[in-house]
Amino acid sequence: MAIFKCKMCGGDIELSADKTFGICEYCGSSMTFPKVDDDQRAAAFNRGNHFRRIGEFDKALAVYERIVREDNTDAEAHWCCALCRFGIEYVEDPATYEYLPTCHRASFDSFLEDVDYLAAVEYSDGLTKRQYQKDAAKIAEVQRGILATSQNEEPFDVFICYKESDENGERTRDSLMAQDVYYQLTDHGYRVFFSRITLENMVGKQYEPYIFAALNSAKVMIVIGTKPEYMNAIWVKNEWSRFLAMMKKDHSKLLLPCYRDMDPYDMPVQLSVLQSYDMAKIGFIQDLIRGIKKVLDADKKPEPAKETVVVQQAANTNTAPLLKRGYISLEDGEWDKADQLFEDVLNMDPECAEAYLGKMLVDARKASMDAYIEVCLSAYKEKKERVFFTYDSDSDFKLEQHIEQMCQKYKVPSFLTEQQIQNCCTSEAGFYESQLPALKQKLAEQTENWNKNRALQRAMRYDATKTIKAKFEQMLSTLQRQLDEIRREEQPEKERAEKEFEQFKKDTELLLQEKHDTALRQRERQFCVANNKKIPLPVVIQDGKLTCPSCQLVQQSNRKVCWSCNQVFINGQIDIPYWCELCGKPGPFDDVCPECGSTEKIINTTKLQ
Repeated sequence: MAIFKCKMCGGDIELSADKTFGICEYCGSSMTFPKVDDDQRAAAFNRGNHFRRIGEFDKALAVYERIVREDNTDAEAHWCCALCRFGIEYVEDPATYEYLPTCHRASFDSFLEDVDYLAAVEYSDGLTKRQYQKDAAKIAEVQRGILATSQNEEPFDVFICYKESDENGERTRDSLMAQDVYYQLTDHGYRVFFSRITLENMVGKQYEPYIFAALNSAKVMIVIGTKPEYMNAIWVKNEWSRFLAMMKKDHSKLLLPCYRDMDPYDMPVQLSVLQSYDMAKIGFIQDLIRGIKKVLDADKKPEPAKETVVVQQAANTNTAPLLKRGYISLEDGEWDKADQLFEDVLNMDPECAEAYLGKMLVDARKASMDAYIEVCLSAYKEKKERVFFTYDSDSDFKLEQHIEQMCQKYKVPSFLTEQQIQNCCTSEAGFYESQLPALKQKLAEQTENWNKNRALQRAMRYDATKTIKAKFEQMLSTLQRQLDEIRREEQPEKERAEKEFEQFKKDTELLLQEKHDTALRQRERQFCVANNKKIPLPVVIQDGKLTCPSCQLVQQSNRKVCWSCNQVFINGQIDIPYWCELCGKPGPFDDVCPECGSTEKIINTTKLQ
């Protein structure tokens, strides 16, 4: 019997030649099986299944297509071809433990109309055929969900493809260079898909709908790599190979490989034949932007001239001297005079963007746009605040909740209070000085102020050249870049604070456990004193004699009470295991006290060490 690997979990299944349907004993999934009459054919299916399960869909597809060429009536081989074409991976649902399909290669083509799926149905019958149809319906439902989400996304101009993390989980050079390219392109007004930033607010969601939408809408893909293995990484290759497939149907799309510190011929074969850019060369980014601009501007048609242009030009001619005088007054700090001049311009031309911009500068008391931008970028730059290490991260840890948990765990009423526990848990550990809060606040305040500033909004609306809007967007981009740079600079200090807090947390729990035990003993001793009971104390026996720990009288070792001071001894065992909390009757007794009927007990934790 041949050994077949489960398509869901990878477990071993012994397969007979006539068996085409069954259930995996490891994951409990119902599935179809291939018809295998020798070990070589089973090995081919297992090899393809291995590639598909690790995300190497192209390699897996090549294996299954080879099987189909040998036997075109093999339903399972056709089915596996369809799975690879749509990038289907089965993932275990943590709630139901059922293996469900996920799609890594979404397409507008329906899975139910795929030629290999239809061939699988045609060459199968009975249970096998019904299982194919059942699984296909699930995949089609996943596909519809992806398409519904993707259609709500705004289109992108450029898609940046790169490897985010290396084998140690650290950020790659490719990611840093990709982010620099992202900022350069966004500064030029392009809408760019860069997963590190574009998907940062999508935590907990499936990424495929957003990746598919971006791949489908973007006219240009940039593939960035510093090592051949990074460009051949599974999910990097998944993105650029899908874009190449789209290029065959849409000739307006363009893929631009960008490499550094490697030979261009070491790139994947599919990329090495394309025009590529060496990122180490001077002027690389200008050449790249020029190439992108040619593609994106190719579909743009020149706007027809409007009749209002002549009228506007005439108005500009009449208002130009007033505008110039207004900006001269700004430079001289004559704010009221400048404001009146801009008002005169607006009385003549209510849609003059330069006049609205001038009024905004008057309100800000700034002589020019450059001066205004310089102040916006420099404010709060050096201001630091004390923050906990979980600030600006995805961590669910909350210091207040941790302290509350410690209070609930270790408190002993009247002996170890919540305030005492809070004092133990309070420390400088875990905190560090950060510029991020001030910059984030600044970014939020600036954005809100700009949105509320009527003069600025009208200046942007009536600016035919879009220069004003571009400058403000560039300023926002620069502030965002400052945030990212500060995050990188502060990361070592943040990691130090985290390690320091983890050590403090361990030390604090040990301390609180010791205080908790001490408080319990204090409570028991107080109870004994309040009820005229002797506190049981451990004794040391030497040479058949024991010494009373209270009065130091030496006596025989078989005594349980000192004949001099009546001190109760614990001679290797606990003499009184507990007392009734209500009446003080010593145990042992059943769950209910025979004196008062109470079920509450105070446990004696004093033990012989």
